[in-house]
Amino acid sequence: MKLDQSFSGLVIVGGWNSHIFNPNWIKRYLFPAEDEKLTIDIQAQFPQGFNPQFISPRISSKDVRILLQGNKLNFIPIKDKNENLNLIQDLALQLADYLPHTPVSGYGVNFFFTENHVNEDLINLICPKDLEKIEQFGASLTGEEYTRRLLLNEHPLNFTIGLEDKKFTFKFNFYFQIGNLAAFKGKIAETSILELKEEAVKFLAEIYDVELEGGIE
Repeated sequence: MKLDQSFSGLVIVGGWNSHIFNPNWIKRYLFPAEDEKLTIDIQAQFPQGFNPQFISPRISSKDVRILLQGNKLNFIPIKDKNENLNLIQDLALQLADYLPHTPVSGYGVNFFFTENHVNEDLINLICPKDLEKIEQFGASLTGEEYTRRLLLNEHPLNFTIGLEDKKFTFKFNFYFQIGNLAAFKGKIAETSILELKEEAVKFLAEIYDVELEGGIE
């Protein structure tokens, strides 16, 4: 099993000022080191129904990508490294100090895992019993997705399993409601992004018997 870092990371939902998230401001306040070079690009494709006028450029360091999409501020690791998750958390905490009065409503920590080695035991564990009747009815199955809302160690979790072309995907969305950025700082201090990744990896290992390549480190 592998972590797809391009769909993983931290999202903070709030009334962000899009004029702030430009390369000059981000360079000055989040990446002040002189040798830190930032790259800028525009997302080529947008979700259906999304107005591109509400999207800012993607601004990337060698380790982290920052993207504002509407009211969602995304921090995405460039590579699957635990230190990049720690860096994302540090950057978000700095941002909370610089922009403490920004109205926010929640934040999500996301992990997207893929498993290409699918066996019948895993399929039988995950897939529901109605598929045989569905096929007998005459419907043709083209893909499967199952979502569960859980409390995992008291952390609210939207957990989605997908199966298509003999490949499983496991999507974790830990979502926390907050009223301000001070609350964000408090909650993420209680449970770090890396600790949530460890919970996700342990959950998949114990429930579905799939292991992360290279382990948690």
